[in-house]
Amino acid sequence: MSPRKASAAKSKATRRRIVTAAAEAFRERGFEGVGVRDIMKRAGLTQGGFYFHFPDKDALFKEASREAALSSVAEYMDIADRAPEGKKLHAFIDAYLSLEHRDHPGNGCMMSALGAEAGRGDTKLRAAFNSAVDIVLDRVATYVSGDTPLQRRQKAGLLMASLAGVLMVSRVLTNPKSSESLLANSRRFFTASFGESQQPS
Repeated sequence: MSPRKASAAKSKATRRRIVTAAAEAFRERGFEGVGVRDIMKRAGLTQGGFYFHFPDKDALFKEASREAALSSVAEYMDIADRAPEGKKLHAFIDAYLSLEHRDHPGNGCMMSALGAEAGRGDTKLRAAFNSAVDIVLDRVATYVSGDTPLQRRQKAGLLMASLAGVLMVSRVLTNPKSSESLLANSRRFFTASFGESQQPS
């Protein structure tokens, strides 16, 4: 490998480390709760190298939110895909509303972790968040019933908004039994309320 190609590969790998660290940090502590220095430290890098890869924190959030959406969707879709036919949506809901997901927001869905904060953000922040949400809804729509792609997409939007809301509340509740009960009751409700898609995914 030539020096130029080696340098480019190293730069790409470094950028990836920053994005991955940011995706986790933003989900754990929110956009305002984490700074560039914190992200670079988490990535094992010095703060000075940040601006070689990104013009500002907003640009990083745009890329990190997409990374968070893709990684969380991939994880939950993988669980759903391994489930038997007719049980894929059930498996997705069970995994999403799990105690593990509740207790580890840094590795989970960005909609539940960042939705409230993004809603209070500026236009750039909301646009980046919306782009990431689109990724999630496109995938989830393959698991819900509907006569047309539009109907399935709309139903996926309702489902994900509901699941994310339940998960956010479960993280707020201080009584562990109340939190667990909310998740369990919601799993049963959403599984019964949203039909499984018969469309090929």
